[in-house]
Formats: sequence, C-alpha cells, structure tokens
Amino acid sequence: MTVTTVEALDLSVPVEDYQSLDLDTFYRRYGYPRQPVMLQNSGVETWPAWEQWTLDALAAKYGDNSFRVSNIDSDTVPTFDLCLKDFLHYVRCNRDQDPLYLFDPRFVEAVPEMESAYEVPKYFEVDFFSLLEKDTRPPYRWLLIGPQRTGASWHTDPSGTSAWNTLLSGHKRWALYPPHIVPPGHNPSSSKRLSSVEWYLDVYPFLSPELRPKEIVQYPGQTIYVPSGWWHMVLNMDDTVAVTQNFADETNLPLVKQALLEDTKERTQIRRWKLLEEKLPKVRPDLGPAIRLSPEEKLLEPLKQQGSWLDPDSLDTAVKWQERARDVLARSIGGANPEKITPIKSGKNVFFTPFQDGYSCFLSEVQTNLTLMATSEKRIHGDILSFPKMLGHGYLLDTDEKEPSKWRWPYIVTENVHSGGHQSHPPGQLFGTGLDYYDSDEDYEYQSVIPLVMRTLKHLHTLDIQNAQILQDGHKEQAINITRRIAEAVENHIRWRAFPKHLLESLSSYLPINSEQLFDPANGDTAASIVHGDVNLENILGYRRSIEADCPSSNGSSPDSHDDLSAQTEGSGYTFTPTTLIDFGDATFLGDPLVDIVSVFIAILDCQREPELTKYLLDYWRDWTKGKDHSNTRTTLARRCMWHMLLWPSNGLSHHLAQCVSGIGEMSTWEQVEEAVFGWWSQL
Repeated sequence: MTVTTVEALDLSVPVEDYQSLDLDTFYRRYGYPRQPVMLQNSGVETWPAWEQWTLDALAAKYGDNSFRVSNIDSDTVPTFDLCLKDFLHYVRCNRDQDPLYLFDPRFVEAVPEMESAYEVPKYFEVDFFSLLEKDTRPPYRWLLIGPQRTGASWHTDPSGTSAWNTLLSGHKRWALYPPHIVPPGHNPSSSKRLSSVEWYLDVYPFLSPELRPKEIVQYPGQTIYVPSGWWHMVLNMDDTVAVTQNFADETNLPLVKQALLEDTKERTQIRRWKLLEEKLPKVRPDLGPAIRLSPEEKLLEPLKQQGSWLDPDSLDTAVKWQERARDVLARSIGGANPEKITPIKSGKNVFFTPFQDGYSCFLSEVQTNLTLMATSEKRIHGDILSFPKMLGHGYLLDTDEKEPSKWRWPYIVTENVHSGGHQSHPPGQLFGTGLDYYDSDEDYEYQSVIPLVMRTLKHLHTLDIQNAQILQDGHKEQAINITRRIAEAVENHIRWRAFPKHLLESLSSYLPINSEQLFDPANGDTAASIVHGDVNLENILGYRRSIEADCPSSNGSSPDSHDDLSAQTEGSGYTFTPTTLIDFGDATFLGDPLVDIVSVFIAILDCQREPELTKYLLDYWRDWTKGKDHSNTRTTLARRCMWHMLLWPSNGLSHHLAQCVSGIGEMSTWEQVEEAVFGWWSQL
C-alpha cells in the first residue's frame, strides 16, 4: 500500500494569494473564525533562506554546527544534538522506517544570522509572547529538516498558540481536524502515537470519505496557517526544509489564557500569564476585557498553588476530598462506607464515584440544582429521557458535626446512571458538521433523537411546580438574570473572542435594551416551568449498539451492546439509544423555553439548514404559543433566538456557532448573522 500521490489529493484547504489578501480580510475570513488557509505568492523566493537553506547550501555553510534532532522511536533519548553535515548525510542515505527529524527550537541561538534569512508573514507579525523576557518566553520558532516519511503525528500546538509554516523545499502533506474532533485512531491520553506514515497506512484507508480530515499538499514557497486548537498531522513526501513559528495574538488570546491557567504540570505557565496580564494592557488597552480573569479563572491559580483537586498528583489533597466524599455519602445514604472513592471529573465542580449506585458532586452554585432535582427526581420511563435520581443534598462543614450545615461546600449526591457513555459528534463531523456526514441509518437516528429530546423538554417546560416561593419570585429572578447577562455580554464576548472584531464593536447596539424586550411574561410571553439551559450531545447519555450487534453470532448469541461511546468510530454503522438527560447546572425556573430550542439547534443540529429536523423545533414552538396570549410581536423570532445565543453565560455556544456557520467573519452586521443562522426559519 502506498501513500496517495500529490495529483490524487483534493485540496480542501483554501489557497489564497498573499498579495491580494489584505489584513482585514484575512482576519475576517480566517483569523477570527480560526480556519486554516494556504498562502502563496508571498515573496518567499526573495528570502535569503530560499537559496541559503537548500540541503547543499546548509551543509556547506553550517555543516559543523549542531542542531536538535528528534527520534520518535526512542523513549529514553527522544532528542539529541547532531552535527548538521552528519545529519544531512543521514538524510541522503537512510532507509529507516521512521527516520530522524531535525526539529530545532534553538537554531537562531546556535546560528544568529539565520534569524535574518526569513521573514514573518504580515498576518503573523504580532506575538504577545514577545513581551516576555527571553528566559520566560516559551519556544516559538523551529527549523525543520525532514527526510521522506518523517513528519509530525497528530497534535495541537502548545499553550493555545496558532502557527504558520513556510516550506522552502520539498512537499508536505497536511491533514487537519477542527478542535472539537479528535482524529480517528489517535488517543490524546496515550504516550504511544501512530507516526504519520502509520496513520495513513493503518487508519486513513478505512475511513469513509466523509470521515477523512481536511487535506492539502504544500509546495515550496507556500505558507500554511494552522489556527489555535486545530488537530494537525504532517507527512514529508520527500526531503524538506521549512521554518515555522507559533504565536499568540488577539484571535487566540482566550485559548492562550485558558491553556496557561489550566496547565497543572508546568508552573511556569501561570507565571507567563501573570506577566502577560501585566504587560499586555500597556500596549493593547483595548484587550482589557480579554485579559481580565472571570470568577472561575480566578479560582484556578490559588487552587493550583494549593495542589488542589485540579492536580491529580496531589495525593494529600485527594485524601482530604475522599474523606469529605465519605462524609457526604454517609449522610445521604447511610451506612455507606466504600473502600475506594475515585474522582471522575475536574473543573468547576468536583465529582467522585464510590460504587455503582451513586456519585457525589461538590457544587459552586447549588440552589437551582437542589430544587430542580427535588422537583424532577422521580424516574421517568417511556417516551422521554430520564433524569438522574437525587439521593441527597446539603452543605458540608469540615467539623465533626453529624448534621448537614449551611457552609462553604454545598453538595448533591445522585445516582450514577448506567450508560454506555455520552453521545458525541463522530470524528467525521467536519467544518460546519452535522447531518451531511451521516449515512441513511444515522439520519434515522437523528429522526428519532430530536423528537425524543423535544418531548423531554416539553416535560420539563410543563412540570407542575408546587414551590410557592419559586412561583412568587421566578419571573422577577428571570428579569434580573437577563438584565445581568445583557450588562455582561459585551465584556464576555470580548474576552471569549469567538466573533470577529468588527462584530464585537457593534454588539452593544444590537443587544436588547432591557429584559422585557427579550422575554416578558407580563406582555404575553409564556414561561416554562424549568429551562434546562444546556441541551447538547454531551449531556445526553445512552447506549451504542453496532449494526453487527443486531445480527446473532454463529453460536446464536448477540455481541455486547454497551460499547463505550468514547471509543473511536471506524466507519462501521451503529445505532445510539439515548436514555438520560444530565447536567442541570444551568437550569432556571419560569424562563423562556426558546433558550432550549436555540441550544438544540446550535449544539445538536449544528445550525444546519435541515428543514425536516428543524421543523420539530418550530412545531414545538408553534404548539407552545398556540392559543395563548402570545402578544410579543415587538421582536422577531430570529432576533430573539440570536439574542439568547449572545446572552449565553458561557462561551461554548458562541464558539460552536462560529465554527458551524461558514463565512461568519465576512458578515458585516449582526443582522446578517441573524439572517444566516435563524432567518430561514420563517420559510418553514
């Protein structure tokens, strides 16, 4: 089996002319939407490196200098220094299955004159890490010399950075998946990785066309832009010489901040962010909201310094949390004293699982969860999804008191739902994603899932709430909540940077002026009893059954149907049976049911113009408003949906929408975005 030739490839990564692509267009089309692009005609042929960095010229000029070489087959000596003339001799003569690769981040320190031999393309001249001192700045530039069959296996670039790579000689084959799709056959948590050649031989041929990555062949003189978070793999199709740099700019600043704050392995990362936090406002005061930490982010630094539950290597803290979890379980279940309590998730809240029947969760915000789960805790079967049953709740006080106390650590205990895992987008769901990448069987799956989700939401939206306090204060709380979100929206979006700069600058004039303009029960809008607030595929648990499982084996038995949904999909068909809706952390009472409809459309249907499936959402909305005093004609449905998306309290929905809607960076106004995403609903 051979690797596909250059001529056989479909160039699915756009190619742009460097001379005609101005900065503003680049940022709108590729920078802010974080989309890869290949650039040509950028004048690389005029660089000194064009002639000075051929293999022969490098050997003649720098042959006695040592450079860093990588050996991907070695666990003990993965990198070492080698004289360049010896390495180039190896390049010409090697027949290794996995050849050595020169990948040197210190080439300028070794040979300072090499810095002036190339130029940084105009789109990438800004690098916020350049504000740091030399000893603090992370590695950011590399000289790459690779013989045929070398390359980089699947990875994302470090510290949330983006990258550009200019090829001086040879040909590189690039493969890319967007951030939310882990490449098939790649396990990010494993130290064992398939090389580029192995992946193309062992995985790629067995992927159906729609499951394959974006691909392009890079020619000498071309520069590829790889946005922050994108999975990418490179295969050198012949002997190559290239130069690459990573950078942090305003298009990826939120991801850089997140990466630096959440890196529990390297404390230098926190120091780097602190320095950026100090220096960046002096040169870019307009980025103040993007630099300021959110309340959740402010927790990360002290927790890391304390060796907290965010650090799995902190054994002393893990023991303390296990003791707390046992205390909580004893209060909630009685007599439960499991030998082993395992943390199953880290992040905003702490989760522990002690055994098959339940898990404890320490929550930063608990009131809505307690009341909601108390209202909905009964097991539901039949034509809607079930909800995890709540086993107990309270406030933990770190004393010997036996009774729950209202103090620092609120908690809930729920049953551990027996499930094959959560539903997720398959690896082939690319670039706008969704139904285009499902075969007929999988389309049928969506035809079943969407009505089931909508029936479940109807159950939540129409629950009979008996709590008088909620009924009395619910509408007022909703108005306060929406007002707060309106006030915080502009700063949130500047911090998240999901949308282009020109749209962010006009956001305040597009948003509603008050809560009543968006949702006003006093003016005819009908409130839902409970709004889930975060309906997405990761919050829907169920079972996966391969199509083969429906066929008895030779001995008459059937294969196990409870496959882990986190396993990679390998092109064979499967069916998914959803059973449970989880994560009510964002749930609210007496809110706008349109919130959940927007969530389903963006997070599950990926904003697809799929009339048959979207009609389930619209039919539900029309049924909800039918025969009711729905006199809210002051705002169109599309406008209200867009407002709800922009007022979402976290960045996930905005980033997902920006990823799904092609060309959003080139839309001049929010009205155009609104029309592209929701405007077509009026035609259904």
